[in-house]
Amino acid sequence: MSKLSRIAALVLCPVLGCGAQSAPSDLGPDGNLEAVRGPEAPLSDGGTPTWWRPTPATPIHWHWQLSQDFSFPRDVLPNKTVYDLDGELTSAETVAKLHALGPDVVVICYFDAGVYEDYRSDKARFPASVIGNPDEGWDGSYWLDIRQLDILLPIMRDRMINWCKNKGFDAIEPDETEVWSNDSGFPITKAQNNAFNKAIADLAHSLGMSVGLKGNNTEAPELVNYFDWALTEQCWEYDECALFKNSFIAQGKAVFNVEYNVNPNCTRANQWHINSSRRDLELVGPTASGYLYQPCIPDTQATW
Repeated sequence: MSKLSRIAALVLCPVLGCGAQSAPSDLGPDGNLEAVRGPEAPLSDGGTPTWWRPTPATPIHWHWQLSQDFSFPRDVLPNKTVYDLDGELTSAETVAKLHALGPDVVVICYFDAGVYEDYRSDKARFPASVIGNPDEGWDGSYWLDIRQLDILLPIMRDRMINWCKNKGFDAIEPDETEVWSNDSGFPITKAQNNAFNKAIADLAHSLGMSVGLKGNNTEAPELVNYFDWALTEQCWEYDECALFKNSFIAQGKAVFNVEYNVNPNCTRANQWHINSSRRDLELVGPTASGYLYQPCIPDTQATW
């Protein structure tokens, strides 16, 4: 699990307009999108999705930075084509500068979708009824009652618009969405958890953005049709990587993996075309003293 352990200099609430807002018109009375559309489904105009849908055909060299604000050009790394950064704390200017590095550069917008964080600028929008037990190990973070879609989906949609789409991000990484298997304080079932993940994916696609499945390792086969790619943590440590090989990789969808406590099985990762690496738990920037990055495929290598 990777989150921001400490966040400073948050964007002021008035700038993002984080007051209460009505539910978007494309949400039904139960909070679900009325038109469910998986990533392979045709668009309403008969076309096909134009958002980023990476494949496992060749390695994808990427940089993931969360607990330290990304600074351009300080944190730019050679041969990287994908940057995964905190959506609220990363400016549109930074996203534009990254895109200017080359036509293949993709910038992913990270935010927590399954927990309440008392340091976020829109924290006042979460009523007490949806806030549950502490997310153990992460100060200021509490599990959400993801069954209450009518409350949470409008908030998540506004995050996608204000923190991600309007800043020029290409894709969304919604984190902390595996609530049902944690001590959330709510009797959430796996089916309800899957429904929340599907709704999040549908929201992203309705905005024309790519979206990845974060975590939910054992649920990957059930959710693969709704997401464009996957990011899994510690699947080698817990012997769960085959779940992604047999779902996302089998459907031609890229998989990103990081390990914190063990080295990835690079031989198998490369055979399966999973972008695997060993990283520091805090996911700091490359100039920080705790930075660790040990990829299975060197960033200078273009083939498996």
